[in-house]
Amino acid sequence: MSRSSNNESGADPRAVVSMTLVAVVLAAGLAGCAKPAADRPWSTKSASLGDASADGSTADDIEVAVEAPVLLVPTGEGEIADASVASATPPDSSTPAAERAASSSEPEPPRVLASESEAEPESEPVSSESEPPPVRILQGATPYERAASVIEIGAESENALERAYAFEAMQASPELLLEHGRRGIVDANRGVRFVATMAIGRAMVGQLAPLLHPGLLDDSESVRAATIFALRSLGEGVDPSPLAAMVAGDDPEVRGNATMILGMLGNPSAVPVIESSLGKGMRLRNPMRVRITELQAAEALVSLGQEEDIEPIRAALFAPVEQGELTVLACDMLGRLEDEQARPMLMRLLLAEGNQRRPPEIRVAAAGAIFRLPAPWEPGLDQVLLEQVQAEDPRLRVQTAAALRRVPGEAAGKALDRMLADADPLVRIAAAGALLGRRIDFQPTTAAVSD
Repeated sequence: MSRSSNNESGADPRAVVSMTLVAVVLAAGLAGCAKPAADRPWSTKSASLGDASADGSTADDIEVAVEAPVLLVPTGEGEIADASVASATPPDSSTPAAERAASSSEPEPPRVLASESEAEPESEPVSSESEPPPVRILQGATPYERAASVIEIGAESENALERAYAFEAMQASPELLLEHGRRGIVDANRGVRFVATMAIGRAMVGQLAPLLHPGLLDDSESVRAATIFALRSLGEGVDPSPLAAMVAGDDPEVRGNATMILGMLGNPSAVPVIESSLGKGMRLRNPMRVRITELQAAEALVSLGQEEDIEPIRAALFAPVEQGELTVLACDMLGRLEDEQARPMLMRLLLAEGNQRRPPEIRVAAAGAIFRLPAPWEPGLDQVLLEQVQAEDPRLRVQTAAALRRVPGEAAGKALDRMLADADPLVRIAAAGALLGRRIDFQPTTAAVSD
């Protein structure tokens, strides 16, 4: 390693590590590492999110990854979760990634959707004495029209995580962002403000530029960083120097977001700023959060031309099984960076069998990353994703929907159309964003998707 980090664990985080905001996660607003569940030792991130206060509320935290599925955003009233779905998104979405659904949120009851009706998502479980939520009809005669309807419903949800997913999904439809984006940038939840502001910059919705300037004075440093990105992307003469102070700060969320944005802005003069932050500060922070931030720095440096910094990301593909979220993040990053030399490593994650077989989250992430590399793709690779469309865990379905965006062929388009009727609102929104993205990426192919 050409650079080392002095975090408390004593390990070089750039040689082991992980994500966003991310999306997604994608990201990433991690609040510590929880003990992994006995039946899911590879996935600890969702259990690690959110710091409950004495009254049971959670801090209004955010860290967002580029390209969904790498995306960390709020789960409800001031509550934060990782939307990158064991990356991601993130998460383009990726959409961030872009970036997982919030495991801390209560599951919603099943509902009838798609061509019939959809219940408005609630931020709190509905008691037996509560009034039933209003029924929302999903509009549209084509998959794309239905996808737009899903996203519009999500943008009006009482649940902040659903709103954040919706605004990120709008990156694939600037006309939707133009119509609804102004509401997102003044949302009460700073996570939603961050995502909406980033989406406007990435989608180049210049008509909204005059409305973004108040974000430079936002209480949240992450939102201020997103505003700098969006305004500069839209050609506004905004001073980017505050990002340097954020990169040098001790808050992993702010440092990660600012680092990500410096990489996205594409100015090589940011390289020494990012390099000077490596191994400094954050000594009292959770080691996993530190590693994630260091990986974000590596991705930003690669995107700015420092190709040698790809190595710690490749190394993270083979993190210990209990740190499987790092492997998911590394897959997402290598896909975004189009690292063709990583293809054999990604295939190894897919082909391993026996006690080396990777869990579905990692297999989906590896397959999704390969589909971001130039063709040709290995025969049957799409089946790795299609077999998870009806996975029991909605977080895995969210991750799968995001990955299917880049899978050519009618089967992927039809699968996403069916996912617009999923019982989970985050799955519906992720599928809708992927469908609208496919309209851009595969117009000749997806135009043939039937109802």
